[in-house]
Amino acid sequence: MQSTTEGNQPETQASARTPDAELMGRLQSILLKDDRAALSQLQDILNTRDKLSDKISPIIEDHIEFLRKNFPKEYGAVVNRMIEQKIKYSQTEILDVIYPVIGTMIKKYVALQFQQLKDAIDARIKAQFSRKGFIGYIRYRLFGISPGEITLADMDKPLTEEIFIIQRDSGLILGTASLFPTDNREAVAGMLTAVKAFAEDAFGREKEELETVQYGTYRILLNNFPFYYFAVALSGSVSWEEDERLRGEIVDFIRQTTELHNITEDYAFTDVVSQKLERSFILPQKEQLNQLPINKGQLHKS
Repeated sequence: MQSTTEGNQPETQASARTPDAELMGRLQSILLKDDRAALSQLQDILNTRDKLSDKISPIIEDHIEFLRKNFPKEYGAVVNRMIEQKIKYSQTEILDVIYPVIGTMIKKYVALQFQQLKDAIDARIKAQFSRKGFIGYIRYRLFGISPGEITLADMDKPLTEEIFIIQRDSGLILGTASLFPTDNREAVAGMLTAVKAFAEDAFGREKEELETVQYGTYRILLNNFPFYYFAVALSGSVSWEEDERLRGEIVDFIRQTTELHNITEDYAFTDVVSQKLERSFILPQKEQLNQLPINKGQLHKS
């Protein structure tokens, strides 16, 4: 009897655990119901293209908008380095691409300038023979100078485009006038003063001063005086005779301008001197430009 009881004991224990297992299963089903539903919904979204697109598209669009607004800040340095490397290692290819375009542009520009020059010469010749035909004929007969050569010489006269009076030590502008007004006059005055001082100190020659600066197509004449100097920016060819004539005009201007005999640094002084520079040097240039068939100032700007 005892053995029978002991033999049935495992069956009794298994039957006792069965309700507990069912209870745990029910409990898990209740607790995990929402999680299983969410997981099922997630699987449905992942497996359905349209639903997945609806979820992902707004995120991608937001990121694209962020890149559009912040790309230079976030990736500008990287792109610049890539471009620099590309240019560095692909110079031959880049030149092959842009050289034909640049060559065509240069040819068109040169052709245009020659056409404008030809038109201007023709117009000047007609004007000279209509008003000064007899004088031109006498020049041609006496000296063998053709009307075209006379016209070219007249057209190549130097043009005073900028003039400054600058204090020697400080570099301050005491007066200025310009054929084509600009906003960087103080910078130009400072640059000229620095270049002048450097050149004079570097060569170290006593009682010698810088008198001419060549800057591109400009020739800047410097006329030095004890407390200030004149800087005149000229375009066109400048002969020795024209150089001396201009320096003589500057000396005459100083003699006639009493303000320069008692220098002050107030605005009224600068305005008065600038107005006198305008009347003495710039207005005659404007009148000269107005007499040209093609405005030389427009050619300069082009």
